Amino acid sequence: MKKKNVNFWKRATNVFHGVFFCKKNIKRDIIIIVVAIFFIIIIIIGINYSLGISFEKRFSKKITDSYISGKGMALEEDIYHSVQEIQRNIDIGEWKNYQSRWYGFEVKYPDSGWEIPRSFSGIASSKWEYRFQFRKNAENIDEQNPYVGFDVVVYNLTKARELSDTEEFPQLKNVDLKEDDECETINGHIIETGDYPAEEIYIPPADNCYNSTLFFSFTKGDYSYNLVPAVRDGFSLLGDPMIEIADKFPEFFSVVSTLDSIDIVRPKPKPPVPKITARHPVSYKNINGKLVCAKKNDKPSKSAKDKKKHLDLECCLDPDEYPNPWCYYDPEKYGKYLK
Repeated sequence: MKKKNVNFWKRATNVFHGVFFCKKNIKRDIIIIVVAIFFIIIIIIGINYSLGISFEKRFSKKITDSYISGKGMALEEDIYHSVQEIQRNIDIGEWKNYQSRWYGFEVKYPDSGWEIPRSFSGIASSKWEYRFQFRKNAENIDEQNPYVGFDVVVYNLTKARELSDTEEFPQLKNVDLKEDDECETINGHIIETGDYPAEEIYIPPADNCYNSTLFFSFTKGDYSYNLVPAVRDGFSLLGDPMIEIADKFPEFFSVVSTLDSIDIVRPKPKPPVPKITARHPVSYKNINGKLVCAKKNDKPSKSAKDKKKHLDLECCLDPDEYPNPWCYYDPEKYGKYLK
C-alpha cells in the first residue's frame, strides 16, 4: 500500500512538471497567469465599488426612511455612525496642517491636488471677520462635481453673538414662518458626530421651516468658527446636502475631524511714540535724519547771558542746558550732561 502511494505522488509530480515547466508550454503558461491576474484585479475593483455603492444606498435609505416614518430627519445615531464610517475610509496621514495663531485654530487639508490656502478680512457690511479658503487645484476639479473645497469662517462674538447671526445659518422657507413657534430654533438639527469641537448643523430638504444646509460650527473665547463646503459658482444644490457631500466630497467629513482650537498668539503692539512738545531748535545740522550741533569744535560751557538752566536750542548741549528732544547728542562728547 505504501509503495502504491509513493508511485501515485511520483506520477503526479511528473505530470505537474511536464505541464508547467515544459519549455513547449511556457508561452501558454504566461498567458494563463496574465489572464488570471487580470480577472483577480477586476474582481477586487468590483468588490470595492459595490461596497461604496452599498454604503451610499444605505446612507440614503436611512435618511429616506426617517422621512417616511414621520421623524422629519435622520436619527442622530444614524448620522453619527455614517460620518464615522466615512472618516474611517479616508486616510489623512499625509494631509497638510494649517494653523492660524491670530485666530486660534488649526485644520488639515489634502496634500495632493490642492492650492495654498488664502485668507482675507471681511468688509464693513460682512458679518464675519475673517475667511480662510481651501481650494482644489483647477486640474483636480471634476466638472460634474459642484464642490471645490471648503472655508473656515471666523466670527467675532461682539458682532455675531448667536449661530443664527452667521451668514451660513439657513433661511426660512417662507417669511410667514417667523411667527411659527416650531421654527423659532433649530433644536434637533445640531448634531455631535465625533470627538472634536465642531458640531454638525444639518437641515434636510424635508424640513418644514428652513432651507436645507450642512456645515459645522464651534465657539471658543471671543470667536465662533464655521466650517463650510465651498460650491462652484453657477451650481445650485437641490438634493440632500448630507448625501451629496458623502457622495461627491467625503473628505469634508474628515476635514472636520482635524478642526481644533489652539492658543491665540499675537505680537504685542508697539508702544506709541511720545509726541515732542518742546520748542524746535533754531540752529542745527541734519545728518542722516538726526539733528546735531552745527559747530565744528563745540566746547560745552555755561552761558554768560542766562544764569538759569534753560532748553538747548542749537543741539550743542552746555552744562546749564536741558537736552532738546529734537536733537541727537554724541554720547562721547555730551554723555555726562545727559545723565
